[in-house]
Amino acid sequence: MRMNSLRSRLLLVMALVFALGVGNVVIYLLDLDEDIRAHVLNEQVDTLLATVTPAPDGSNLGALPVQFSASDWRYALYTRAGDLVASAPAGAAPLPFRNPETLPESARAAITTRLIDGDRVLVASRNDWQDCEELCQLFRARMAGSSVVIAILAAISLVSIVFLARWMLGSVRRAADLAATIGVAHPDRRIPLRELPEEIVPLAISANQALDRLSSAYEIERRFTADAAHELRTPLAVLDLRLQKARTEPSPDWSAIARDMEQMRHLIDQLLVLARADQGGERGPDGSDVPIGLARIVREAVADMLPAYEAASRTIDVAVAEGLVVADAHRQLRQALRNLLDNAFRHGRGQVSVSLASRDERTAVLRVSDEGPAVAQDEGDVLFERFHKGAQNSPGSGLGLAIVRRILRNLGGDARIGAGPTFAIELIVPLAPPRPTPVRA
Repeated sequence: MRMNSLRSRLLLVMALVFALGVGNVVIYLLDLDEDIRAHVLNEQVDTLLATVTPAPDGSNLGALPVQFSASDWRYALYTRAGDLVASAPAGAAPLPFRNPETLPESARAAITTRLIDGDRVLVASRNDWQDCEELCQLFRARMAGSSVVIAILAAISLVSIVFLARWMLGSVRRAADLAATIGVAHPDRRIPLRELPEEIVPLAISANQALDRLSSAYEIERRFTADAAHELRTPLAVLDLRLQKARTEPSPDWSAIARDMEQMRHLIDQLLVLARADQGGERGPDGSDVPIGLARIVREAVADMLPAYEAASRTIDVAVAEGLVVADAHRQLRQALRNLLDNAFRHGRGQVSVSLASRDERTAVLRVSDEGPAVAQDEGDVLFERFHKGAQNSPGSGLGLAIVRRILRNLGGDARIGAGPTFAIELIVPLAPPRPTPVRA
């Protein structure tokens, strides 16, 4: 039996408790004869003193019987100071003086004391070997009978302990059996908590939470694999046809092949960004939670996209409020804003405007708009679905806005269609609480 088994430990503890109980009973029975002897001695002394009261000078001490209740008795009368006054029977060595207030418990079965008239101490003792032998024989008989009963109770207790341990651990075993079935075929199963002992419930809750995280990660991986396979099938087929055609033509259309390759690279990049966003995104390089100015993130994202806009002769108008601070989510927010600017560059019209303003004490609104037609807010959620395009033949992967919403929701915010006469996307960005640490401007 392994001691690292919970059942073994329970059995050991219960067996020790039972053994301690049996030991206490045995000790009590062994001490009981001493208590009986002391009680009988005191009762007999009280009976004797009820018939003869020793005189202060001990003159009538011999009137006390030296044979009583089949026992030999001895007496000694002392002063409170311990001076011997008289002793009986004559010729016998006097009993030693014993103070009534300090007589030890171990001596009370063989000797006792009484205070007489306030200034005399009577010390009485008897030879009770015959009574003691009778008591010992009685207790041996009782112990022999009790041993049989104790042995029967021990066997019953042992069996009860085994069944009790099995009953106590039955819910744990059933939970373990169910946990063994959790896998790809049944990813939604969880360890039931209702029947578990309350000491094990925190462990089961932690295990269920870990299973939830693993299930979520598995679902994200499965969705990513399915999305990648679905979206890469068409551009790969088109590229394959172009390459086959290029083998037979003296002048292949390299520009079309380059566009297909660029489209595939863009799609793969977006898929990877979406996968990272599904997994919670990335923190700063040191994993810290240092506040950072939101205006700085906006300027950096605009600077990243500015060369593409200038090459297409398009402009970006920026109007940001200073002093708005977010937690260290620099990479995520910058990626989300770059996706919005790229979406406006590929699908929008005219000038693109970026504005940043405080919404309330806890959130800010980052708005990106262009001169394209507005979309009703109640119809705009479909634009945030994965691989959705406004026009199916339009360039792009249909992942840009899905990435933006995923990033913002990971940060505790959201993305939505903005109101207005032109197309706009609004990001609800949670602000960092005020703290006395320096802020990176």
